Amino acid sequence: MSTQNKDIRDLHDEVDAPPGALVPVERAALDPGQEEKNKEVDSLVILPVKNSVLFPHNVVPVTPTAQWGHDALERAARKGTPLGIVALRDNAQEPIRFEDLYSMGTEAKIIKVIRFPDGTAGAVVQGLRRFRVASLSQAPGSPIMAVVEFPNEVTPEESLELSALQRGLKQLIQRAVSLSPNIPNEANIFIENVSDAQYLADLVVPYLSIDTSEKQALLETENVVERLRRVQLYLTREIEILEMSQRIQSEIKGEVGKQQRRFYVKEQLKLLQKELGDLDGKTTSSAAQEPQELKERVEKSAMPTEARTAAVREIDRMAVMQSGSPEYTVSHSYVNWLLDIPWGVYTQSKIDLAAARKLLDSEHHGLEKVKKRVLEFLAVYALKGHLKGPILLLVGPPGVGKTSLGKSVAKALGRKFHRIALGGVRDESEIRGHRRTYIGSMPGKIADALKKAGSMDPVILLDEVDKISADVRGDPSSALLEVLDSEQNHTFTDHYLNVPLDLSRVLFIGTANTLATLQGPLRDRMEVVQLDSYTLEEKVSIAQKHLLPQVSDEHGLLNRLEFSLSDGLLADVIRGYTHEAGVRQLRRELAALARGLVHEYVETTGAAAVSSENLNSQSRKISRRPSKKRALTRKDVDKILGPVRFIETLKRKSLPLGVSTGLAYTPVGGDVLHIESVRIDSGKGHLTVTGQLGDVMKESVHTALALVKSKAALCGVELQSVQRSDIHIHFPAGAVKKDGPSAGVAVFAALVGLFSGRALPSDLAMTGEISLGGDVLAVGGIKEKLLAAHRYGVKKVIVPHDNLRDLDELPITVRKSLVIQGVKRVEEVLEAAFGKKTSTGVRKSGRISRS
Repeated sequence: MSTQNKDIRDLHDEVDAPPGALVPVERAALDPGQEEKNKEVDSLVILPVKNSVLFPHNVVPVTPTAQWGHDALERAARKGTPLGIVALRDNAQEPIRFEDLYSMGTEAKIIKVIRFPDGTAGAVVQGLRRFRVASLSQAPGSPIMAVVEFPNEVTPEESLELSALQRGLKQLIQRAVSLSPNIPNEANIFIENVSDAQYLADLVVPYLSIDTSEKQALLETENVVERLRRVQLYLTREIEILEMSQRIQSEIKGEVGKQQRRFYVKEQLKLLQKELGDLDGKTTSSAAQEPQELKERVEKSAMPTEARTAAVREIDRMAVMQSGSPEYTVSHSYVNWLLDIPWGVYTQSKIDLAAARKLLDSEHHGLEKVKKRVLEFLAVYALKGHLKGPILLLVGPPGVGKTSLGKSVAKALGRKFHRIALGGVRDESEIRGHRRTYIGSMPGKIADALKKAGSMDPVILLDEVDKISADVRGDPSSALLEVLDSEQNHTFTDHYLNVPLDLSRVLFIGTANTLATLQGPLRDRMEVVQLDSYTLEEKVSIAQKHLLPQVSDEHGLLNRLEFSLSDGLLADVIRGYTHEAGVRQLRRELAALARGLVHEYVETTGAAAVSSENLNSQSRKISRRPSKKRALTRKDVDKILGPVRFIETLKRKSLPLGVSTGLAYTPVGGDVLHIESVRIDSGKGHLTVTGQLGDVMKESVHTALALVKSKAALCGVELQSVQRSDIHIHFPAGAVKKDGPSAGVAVFAALVGLFSGRALPSDLAMTGEISLGGDVLAVGGIKEKLLAAHRYGVKKVIVPHDNLRDLDELPITVRKSLVIQGVKRVEEVLEAAFGKKTSTGVRKSGRISRS
């Protein structure tokens, strides 16, 4: 039979014991008649139990399920006869078979019979002694009867081993009682007073968490010492399990306690913050919710893992801070900065080379090198799908359109644009950001550019890179090395954000007026694109196509008065009122003309009408035709702009003895320079040089004089005459600083003419560096120098042979109007300048000589 759980609980209640526990009692005393029956055969009613083994001297509740079982209980209780409690094997099923029963059980007496409302009955029984089943029988509808044998249980003799086993077992029981919640503390006191070894072994077994088969094996072990050993082994294992369980429970409880304590502290902090807010007349409900809102925004953002971890860590710190504390403000600003970075946002998608070319041509005249490079980048991007952003450096004089070109490139690429002004920046933190060690620290200009652009692939213009300074706070140029290195900038780390920023897809464009002040490593990281000064024709074209419409719009002349200048008059304005490589001053002069016309227009038409119409002037398109036209004349220009400010150097009909025409490069373009030399006879051979010259230029003059002396016969001069004369060489425009080696050829020709008595042609200009061996070396700025020669009106120009490769950059009109002769030696210079021989390499009508 199997016991029923509900009935078992009820029976436990009857004996005042928790479910599943066995109640220890005093050792049961056998009836005198039973004492005599030891080792005798007897007949018992067998009551099978499942998942339980009854040991002598222990009390258990049992509940039979079959009707004959109830009858057997009632009959045994009525007559006061004992029962045989035998455990069922684990695989036993209803109906019970004899082979499902173990061969040894426990004789038990009924302590109490309990009847349940459903008509069934149960009983509380106490084990008396072991028995072996000799045979089994069962009549239909009757309980199982068994012929049993009671083994003769002999109390073992006292020995050290037995005493040690008893004492060790009692100590283990004390430990088990302290660990297990299922063993009552009273059991510890009761077991401590037990001295009988058999009783002690049987009393402990019910508290062991072992299988039914293992308990049955203990029941069948007749040797008391062996039984004590096995009980001690099982109890030791039970204690180890209890200790491990207690340790696990302690860890869980500690973790749960930590979380509860954290929650409790947070709630207390919220109450304190609320109390402080009420005292200050402020509300803290929104501040308390702000960390959670920030965390939700972080989870929804496209931050990389490292940035997300940093943001969550800072938000957790904010949650335990007072909202009005400075530290809270620092953390709040930091998290907002991380959220403001446009992680994963890219704007460039479709590539249209034709549209990009059209846009660049419409907004900028010339600048073919830059346009070609941008279109090449677009073509590679369209073919490959991705490309690390190139780093371009636009180098050229002021006003040639470097900054505006960056905006046009961004528009052509379909990207956002941001300009960073680096002129005068002297703190490294401006680039890398400030460290978050004090209140008010901010990220650097690079991180700020990404935030303002709203994408991770903008066009960032680093304006005036050559104007960066350095002091004790660091060198910003060195900080730019990582930013402008395409192999490193994918993990650029701002000191404030302290997380990597991917700059590999940013197109950086730097601008500079000169490369001289740039650090070598910084210049090496950028692709230099040279922007030359505009020619007169280019300036006229830019003014007609771009500047005049813009100036008209800015001064409110659109749809009212269209003013125009002829190309010739515009060229006169450029020559007489501007002296620059770009068109910035030209724009100001055109704006002055527009202001003069506006003044005249308002006086003749009335200011009130103009003021009312100005409200909508900005919304009208440039393409709408104005109501009036006005073609400016030379008289109008003189009236508005005043007298001519720059008088262009006119070509002389002839040059004095000892004077040559040199060509110079300036930041505003090329220029013509007359080099004057005079001799003072009866001198001591002293050389004087004036005109604010740099060291390189002075050395070039000394080289030219030494070359004349060393090649006096070739030059047609007397060496003694040169040695006895004091020489003075002057470079006009003494207030302007000059330097460079390119005047060497002109100085050499002037000295040869001075001592040989031959004047140089006025329509001949020259440039080039010379060496003591008589070689003519290449120089820079050839395009600007030849443009200046063209404006001056010379017909023939002598240049170093190695500079002939630079002539492709010249406009065709300039090349056709000049005879350009390339020379390698000073002998060729003498032939070209003084005509001693006919140079077979010279070809006129704009063709180039390569003698």
